[in-house]
Amino acid sequence: MSDKTEYLYRSALDKGARCERVSVDEAMALAAWITPDRLHAIGKAALANRRSRYGEKATFVFNLQINPANICGARCTFCNYAASKNDAHAYVMSETEILDKVEKLQPTEAHIVGGLNQVWPYERNLELVRQLRNRYPDLHIKAYTAVEIAYFAKCARTSERQVLEELKAAGVETLPGGGAEIFSERLYRQHWKNKIGPADWVRIHKLAHSLGILTNATMLFGFGDTWTERIHHLLTLRETQDASKGFVCFIPLAFQPGEGRFITHGPTPLETLAVVGIARLVLDNIPHIKSYWPMSGVETGAAGLSWGADDMDGTISEEKIAHLAGAPTPKGMARDRMTETIRMAGFTPVERDGRFKEAGEGHR
Repeated sequence: MSDKTEYLYRSALDKGARCERVSVDEAMALAAWITPDRLHAIGKAALANRRSRYGEKATFVFNLQINPANICGARCTFCNYAASKNDAHAYVMSETEILDKVEKLQPTEAHIVGGLNQVWPYERNLELVRQLRNRYPDLHIKAYTAVEIAYFAKCARTSERQVLEELKAAGVETLPGGGAEIFSERLYRQHWKNKIGPADWVRIHKLAHSLGILTNATMLFGFGDTWTERIHHLLTLRETQDASKGFVCFIPLAFQPGEGRFITHGPTPLETLAVVGIARLVLDNIPHIKSYWPMSGVETGAAGLSWGADDMDGTISEEKIAHLAGAPTPKGMARDRMTETIRMAGFTPVERDGRFKEAGEGHR
């Protein structure tokens, strides 16, 4: 490593620890060479950053993941969740099943993501949101990825703006960040060319922001992507946030290879922590960093709190996508286990709502 790169790396750590903006070159230097010493230095700086923002608090939400169907025509190479109609693992939920789950669990947040199919077309999804909002006025509804928004608009022969406006009027408050994968044209053409690519994902999120809809952002990593591509992804999100200011949270997603895929294993826990830490240092304008335990594992998810993350997502009463891909994590964590996990990591657990306010504070 050159003296210049070393200087940029040190400068990035110093700036990042103070919640100041790192330059493009400094961001690249953070990932130029990952060693045990550098990993811990990144963690130390990222921990200082998150402490300046949130002290010792670490949040989670009592949420329910709703996947109305897993029938999908996108055929992404990395997905074990999607099915064709006749596949053994194909399923379709009814409105009654979904509403019964919400009634039984009474979650704070419903997170709705489905496949690209005509079993659950746009109008049916829109009506589901209306029913949820009418029955549960305090429920935070986070629903439909940018990929689904584009698909709904295409199939309904309307505009993406119209779809977003109608979903917002029906009760959607936030868009999840799924479908971003990683902002790499190389990997897009190779792995998910049948759905929208990086530029369209960013455009739809900007559109949502302009309509007053908050969104999350994600990055899938560990499936053949490079550190340069990861840093480019983070910088693209930062630039987008500068312009539209609607991202509330960033979620790094550790790749789950599943069975019979093109890669035999996903990222190591240490690689995952490096991604979390660098994300906290680079994304100075995105408030929250989530350590997503269903894909990283509970232990790595808890450790991520010391590498800059301030949130562990939620109890996720059912989470199908990661687990159909072979994630060896529990399918749900009760409140007690979530609080215990956060405490064991050395932080103070705080239950929140869908807008990252402490539970009971500022509800609808």
